Amino acid sequence: MPVGLEAINGSLQKEAGRAAPGGLSKDTFLKILVAQLSHPDPFAPQDPGTFVTEMSQIALLEQLLNLSARMESLYRLEALTQAAAVIGREVVVESSGERVSGTVEKVVVNGDKVLLVVGGNQYDVANLVEVR
Repeated sequence: MPVGLEAINGSLQKEAGRAAPGGLSKDTFLKILVAQLSHPDPFAPQDPGTFVTEMSQIALLEQLLNLSARMESLYRLEALTQAAAVIGREVVVESSGERVSGTVEKVVVNGDKVLLVVGGNQYDVANLVEVR
């Protein structure tokens, strides 16, 4: 391993520990790839086809992340649209194993969750059981 890569690997291992469960973060993946490209092994030169493959993987990863962000945005908009349709209607929501009924006063977006306000309390739209 060329000198300097130990330090890079150490920082990448620390960062990988903070990555999302089940895989590397986008930034960690890109740092590993840049480290590999910046410090090639002189005893095992890289095949040009491998370089092209890695570059296409970067482009594919970026597109998948963009698609994922757009899908999350679309999901949030769809959930908000569906929740807005029940404003003023009587609903039943499940909360902590109990069913609560009442009229939806308004819809609130809190981070990535869409919440129904029923009787002054907020309930996740995913807990909606019945619309009357």
